[in-house]
This record gives sequence, structure tokens and C-alpha cells, in this order.
Amino acid sequence: MDLEGYAKKLRRGESGAALDALARSGEAEKLLDGVDRQALEQAAKAGDMQALGQILRQVLATPEGRRLASQVQKAVNGDGR
Repeated sequence: MDLEGYAKKLRRGESGAALDALARSGEAEKLLDGVDRQALEQAAKAGDMQALGQILRQVLATPEGRRLASQVQKAVNGDGR
């Protein structure tokens, strides 16, 4: 996954509405229920890429996480709205 490329597209505003809809979806909310939000916030504020990576791996280890990641990838690439 090319995170740098995705970040550039997001900064330019491409696929913003599709990503916003995915972020507000019931599936995304369910995934967040299983995440330690305090740990996520602390890692993000500290720029702790190792901790963020671990949280992401935990999310992607679930079928729901993989499905949502696929939907995000399609939205960013403009082929899954």
C-alpha cells in the first residue's frame, strides 16, 4: 500500500466524500469499538509509528478490518464509490 501517495491524494481533496462516508459507516464504528482509543490518540500525537503500526495490524487482522481497508483503497483510487 502506497501510504505516501494516498496522503497526497487526500491533501488534494480527492475522494474526500467517499472516505468521509466510510469513516462514518457502521463498520468503521464497530472497528473503532475494538481499538484502544486512548492508545491510538497518544501514539498519533507522539508520532509513534511502531505503536500505530501495531494498532493497524490488529485492525487488519479482522475480516471487517480487511474489508474496510479494501473499501478505503478503492475510494482513494477512485474506483469504488
